[in-house]
Amino acid sequence: MEAKSATSSEATNSFGPIHIIEPKAQHSYTAILLHGRGSDGEEFAQELLDSKLSDQKTLPEKLPGWRWVFPSSPELWSTAFEEDMPAWFEAHSLTDVTARQDLQMPGIAASVRYLDTVLNDEIERLGGISEKVVLGGISQGSAVGMWTLLRSGATGSSLSRRLGAFVGASTWLPFGANIQHLFDKDAIDSKDGSKSNEVDMFVNSLLGPLKDALAHPDGYDEFLSTPVFLGHGSDDAYVDIELGRQAKDVLSRIGLTVEWKEYSGSEQEGHWLKVPEEVDDIANFLATIMM
Repeated sequence: MEAKSATSSEATNSFGPIHIIEPKAQHSYTAILLHGRGSDGEEFAQELLDSKLSDQKTLPEKLPGWRWVFPSSPELWSTAFEEDMPAWFEAHSLTDVTARQDLQMPGIAASVRYLDTVLNDEIERLGGISEKVVLGGISQGSAVGMWTLLRSGATGSSLSRRLGAFVGASTWLPFGANIQHLFDKDAIDSKDGSKSNEVDMFVNSLLGPLKDALAHPDGYDEFLSTPVFLGHGSDDAYVDIELGRQAKDVLSRIGLTVEWKEYSGSEQEGHWLKVPEEVDDIANFLATIMM
């Protein structure tokens, strides 16, 4: 599918093709993994296959019953690079994550809606058992994946179910401070809508239903039992490790259990999986969720 470019901050729904690696044995689980900015599903899949475990196996070889699904983002206009490029949303700056936040919101909303449909398709393929589907990704893909994860626990969401797990690498949580404030039990909500800024209203519109659901936890404690793995390079030159730590802290404060690992010496200036240690850790983490 040819992706249309966006020449404004508006996101396009023209998502690219989905690259799939079929299981080598009877299909038992699915991993949906999202690429970073400037890449696509097929390229990310190949790079991941080149990153082998310590026993020289690839992840599909280590987990032969798994189906590996690699969606592709649309192409969006980058205000930072001044060109069209593959991206799940427009991120103007990662050195100042609060800069031009208005540009991020359309893409996040559109990508979450799209990824909901991909998740639903894979859950249906596995007989409706959502616990057999894992969501994750790297960098910007993992960032929008975490938003999709949080939406999956919301009342009224197409996915008010527990996923098998979430796996993220070299990532951050967009609007992390605003999300933390939304879920802070000690925060005082203003009834005066004029005092809420645009970002707070956006966060509340997508994640407010989850907050309401967690306030009445009957049936939603399953969502909080979704295990999360986050790995990050201590020398990541593109996404500072402090942003990864913030993502871990926010998810933990919401109530999710996060396994956090830090690595040094990864390729691509620290902005990639540490091979083989991180790939081993991910394989071991995924093995623990298998029923």
